[in-house]
Amino acid sequence: MTVVSLIELVKAKSEALKVRDVAPILGISIQQVYKMAANGEIPSFRVASSVRFDPGVFAAWLKERYPALPQR
Repeated sequence: MTVVSLIELVKAKSEALKVRDVAPILGISIQQVYKMAANGEIPSFRVASSVRFDPGVFAAWLKERYPALPQR
C-alpha cells in the first residue's frame, strides 16, 4: 500500500485513531508514537488518559510530511 492510499484510508475514518492504529502507518513502535505525541511532533489529543488522533488532521500531517508524493 502506498503512502497516498494510506492517507486516503486515514481520511475516510470517522472515529478517532488510537496509538495502535497510528504506529503501523508510521512504521514505528507504540512507545515512539506516545513520545511523539507528548513532544508535540504529531497532532494528537487526549480523552481522559488516552491519546487519540483526529483522522483528518493526521491525514493532513502525513501529506505535509511527504510533500513529494503525487496527490490524487
